[in-house]
Amino acid sequence: MKRTIAWTLVLVMMLTLMTGCASKGAASTSASAISASQPASSASSAASASSAAAVSGSGTAAKKDLYFVYVSPLLSHPIWLVAKEGFDAACKELGVRGDWVGPQGLSAEEMAQLVDTAVAQGADGIITQGICPAEPVQAAVDAGVKVLTVDCDIDSVDGRLAFLGKDIDKQAELMYEEACKHVSQDEKIVLSIQCAALNTDFYVNSNNAVVKAFEKHPGGFELANVSVSNSDKATGTTEWLNTFNTYPDVNVCVNLAAEAASACVTASDELGITKNLCILGVDDTDENMDLLRSGKIAGSIVVSFWNYGYQAAYWLYQNITEGRVPAQKVNDSGTMMVTTENIDNYNDLLKVKVDLPEK
Repeated sequence: MKRTIAWTLVLVMMLTLMTGCASKGAASTSASAISASQPASSASSAASASSAAAVSGSGTAAKKDLYFVYVSPLLSHPIWLVAKEGFDAACKELGVRGDWVGPQGLSAEEMAQLVDTAVAQGADGIITQGICPAEPVQAAVDAGVKVLTVDCDIDSVDGRLAFLGKDIDKQAELMYEEACKHVSQDEKIVLSIQCAALNTDFYVNSNNAVVKAFEKHPGGFELANVSVSNSDKATGTTEWLNTFNTYPDVNVCVNLAAEAASACVTASDELGITKNLCILGVDDTDENMDLLRSGKIAGSIVVSFWNYGYQAAYWLYQNITEGRVPAQKVNDSGTMMVTTENIDNYNDLLKVKVDLPEK
């Protein structure tokens, strides 16, 4: 009888142990299922955290994965999506984790918040544009983040790696040279300018450079007005209609925002005056290139938006991993005028990457 009781106790203990093991296995399986159902971003963050923990715990010199954030001024604008393509391509080639962020419409405040968020999330490098206020960008630099500006600089930020963008003085001279092909030397130029905004030094300085280039015209010069598109074609069109109705003598239209040239043509077509105007634009959007081929605009200034993403990411990477630095802070991204003469071959020149000098 005692032997039977003993064996019964043994069996009960074994069953208890087996049940406990089964419960632990079920809990493990459940946890795995929850992890697998998380969004990709959460899974990526978890993987990054695990990787960082492994590096920290191993005591080796293994390099952590780099994380770059591109704070664009316009998240989905066609011309900025060219920069996104370049940025994504570079991040893929370099094995860098990259995020493309930005407001849907121009917003300095939202860009500032996105820079702050990038710093809080541990970004190693940030690429941004001059509409963003200087204070959060300076704070990022002070926090040890490598910062590169594109398109329009934030030159008050001390310690930024470099600026990659448009040479606004060269742009102005190229526009004047093209206008002189359409307006005779003894004819007065009555100029109207449209830009995206007037709340940043970039657009103010760009406007001033245009005026400086055009005011030397021997036939005389007058600046009729400056209007703002807010990076919106409908707004730009309304502003151009107001301009043409208020200043009927305008004969040269300089557009310093990507959508402004097409807005100008829409307005001038409506009034039937396009053939009387020399219309100049910026950027190689599909719409601008179509207008150029059709003869409705005389030319468009372009820079390499591809390299605003591609070369900019490479420069951050080369600086962080190899200690390379640019020869100068301000760097031209290939400013050129596209006309009917070079429209078929200009694009290849814009995808040439220039590496930082080796140490």
